Amino acid sequence: GGIAALSLCSALVVHFKSPKPRPRDDSENYSLCIDEKHERQRLGSLWDEARVDLSIIVPAYNEEERLPVLLNDIREYVAQRRESGSFSYELIIMDDGSKDRTSEVALEFARIHGICELRVVKHVVNRGKGGAVTQGVLSATGRHILFCDADGATRFSDIDA
Repeated sequence: GGIAALSLCSALVVHFKSPKPRPRDDSENYSLCIDEKHERQRLGSLWDEARVDLSIIVPAYNEEERLPVLLNDIREYVAQRRESGSFSYELIIMDDGSKDRTSEVALEFARIHGICELRVVKHVVNRGKGGAVTQGVLSATGRHILFCDADGATRFSDIDA
C-alpha cells in the first residue's frame, strides 16, 4: 500500500520534473561510418530490439589527439572478446560539436583498421558531456551499454577483471 503509492508518486515527480533532452537537429539523427553504400545512416534507438551485445558510447569534444589511443584499446578488447566466442558490438563516437578533427580522426581510424561497427554522430552545437552521453545512450542498440571518456582513463582490459 503505502510504499507502492510513495514509489509511484516519486516516479511521477521524477518523470515530470526532470529536464528533457534538447531535441536533435535533423542532421543529428544520422551517423557517419565507413560503409560506402550507406555513408550516412539513420541512428538506432534504445527502444528498438537489441541488435548487438554491447554498445560502446564515447562522448568526445576536441579529442583528436587522445581518441586514437582509446580506439586502439577498444579494438584490442573486441578482438579478445571475439576470440572467446561470438561477440557483436557497436561503437558510437558522440562528437559534441568539436572544433578540431575528432570526427575525421575516428573515421580514419575505422578505415585503417576496417572497423565497420564504428559510427560517428556529430552534434551541431556542444551539449556538454551529459548531453553527449544521453544522446549516445538513446541511439544505442546493444543489450548492454557502456560509456567511457575519450581520454582513456578507463582501460578496456579492466572491464572483465
